[in-house]
Amino acid sequence: MREIPAEIRSVLTDDEISDIAEQPLALADGTESDAIDLAVAWTLHVRKIDQDRALPWSDRSVWTEHDLAGALFLRDRVETALNNLPSTLATKLRTYVDASDEAFRSFTIDDSGERMAKIASVDVAGRGWWWFRVPDSGPIAQDLARY
Repeated sequence: MREIPAEIRSVLTDDEISDIAEQPLALADGTESDAIDLAVAWTLHVRKIDQDRALPWSDRSVWTEHDLAGALFLRDRVETALNNLPSTLATKLRTYVDASDEAFRSFTIDDSGERMAKIASVDVAGRGWWWFRVPDSGPIAQDLARY
């Protein structure tokens, strides 16, 4: 059985967790993930990006601008999964996602989106606010300075 964070368990019943699990989102690689798994993955990505800011660019474990793009695509999937849920479930799970969004906002700055569009090979017009935020410091910020 998967581990569900206490922050999610505090707002969702076991039946609601089961209901969410029954509404998976098909991913590009042919697998499926539900809104809870995607929300947890987003939280873990946000933490990793934030933690990497304290590391030197030369550290081989730090994520790059391409990993940031992957995180932004993941956030897109989170939004899609939330939008596919009944509103009562989406509202409850969104409280968990909102906390990760606020953490992301806390160490990122506004950006035009042009660099991330180039890196991710996408048109950012109409995409979520997260496509227009980049880390304010750290290795990813250094990588983005090259664009």
